[in-house]
Amino acid sequence: MKKRSLVLATVLGLTTIVSADTLKDAFKKGTVQGGLKSFYISRTYDWESGFGKNPSKYTRDGLSFGGYLGYQTASYYGFDAGATFYTTNKVDNKSDNTLKNDNTLFGADGRSYSVLGEAYISYTLANTNIRVGRQSINTPFAAPNNFRMLPNTFEGVVVKNSDIADTKFELGHITRVQTNGFANSVPVPNNVLNPNDAMTRLSLLYGFGPGYKVGEFESIADVYLGQNNKKNTAGMTYLSTTYTGFDGIKLEIWDQYIHDIMNIIVAKVSYKGRLSVFNTFASMFYTKQDNVGDNLLGKAFNTAGDDKDVDASQCGAMLKASLNNGFGIDLRYVNTPASQGSVLDGGIINALGGANPFIISQGALHANLGDTSSILLGVNYNLKHLTGVDILAMLKYFEYDIGKYNGYQSGYEWETKEFDFDLVYQVRSKFKLQARGSFTKDWLDLGGTKKLSFDEYRLIAYYKF
Repeated sequence: MKKRSLVLATVLGLTTIVSADTLKDAFKKGTVQGGLKSFYISRTYDWESGFGKNPSKYTRDGLSFGGYLGYQTASYYGFDAGATFYTTNKVDNKSDNTLKNDNTLFGADGRSYSVLGEAYISYTLANTNIRVGRQSINTPFAAPNNFRMLPNTFEGVVVKNSDIADTKFELGHITRVQTNGFANSVPVPNNVLNPNDAMTRLSLLYGFGPGYKVGEFESIADVYLGQNNKKNTAGMTYLSTTYTGFDGIKLEIWDQYIHDIMNIIVAKVSYKGRLSVFNTFASMFYTKQDNVGDNLLGKAFNTAGDDKDVDASQCGAMLKASLNNGFGIDLRYVNTPASQGSVLDGGIINALGGANPFIISQGALHANLGDTSSILLGVNYNLKHLTGVDILAMLKYFEYDIGKYNGYQSGYEWETKEFDFDLVYQVRSKFKLQARGSFTKDWLDLGGTKKLSFDEYRLIAYYKF
């Protein structure tokens, strides 16, 4: 029997599948992969008096331990199956003062949670793979978003094909999403879509949607439209083509069709190679969002007797360059123009994760706000070249110039600035430690009298096996 192989797309790695001659051998030759993670976060909030917060300055924190454990059978006549279990567990005591609890590492109400995030059957024939069930996908507007403890995962069917030289196709249909605890950073009251509520608007700009339920698989329609939604939709269908036939160049086109809500087109071109003495990565993208079908989101945002259109666009460019001595730079720019009167005034709508914009800082995801231009200026240096110890030091500066048609707090304009400093110590090939400090000034500024700034610190340990 010829040996067959399957590429397992997991959150943290790739595993080659060994073929088996019997069903018993398929389980015997299966592979186990996993990871452990510990995460500590502490954020100090500084609200100015206009918000009426009491106290106006306080610190919240959280400490968790968890990870994932997965198993995949060997291939049996082209078929294989797999499952991955995820867990995050609260280590520190929960404070009676809710202001002091950082719930972004955990589930609802700051509790530990576990979930069977992946459970699938797949079939491989020549250059085509079909996977059905719970799985990880990574698209511009549906992705793991593993910014805290656990990733988003999805339920549906995904087909991948590479019959044509230098070309990869991916076709997927997704019906449900399991959202991770990072969504708790934007608590939407009762998970009900209310266009007049700032948290509803922010949830759609920050990648969660008002109807998310952490650690539970929810329908695509409910996540976008809230738990008060009465409409059923077909979910999301997407298609992508990636071409790598030119030396060092990658061309990508994505179409993500969220039935009866919107269609999203993303075009991207990237270059990776050596230019003179520089190791270089450069990329540009363009995104366009338009309502489709019954325009359910536009109807939900009807506050003045007329349904609103989904009409948003975004473009960006980035350049990363490094020298062999360990020194590197990171330059990025993103522009999201206003579309006054549309849903979120032209802000980029996203309820399923995805890190399509090139600029995502620790404290702010403001690049998706409408009428906003964003920049990132970064430098990094690997101390291994001086000390022999593999420690990467990174310093990044972010600036968001937010106009009055931003979709989150339209009518106000302000400027958010942030500095991030990271140290990443690669202890062993599968063991990594990370420390980060982030300092965000004027995350929100409503007319100069209502302001929010914060400082945040993180300690993270990762181990893969």
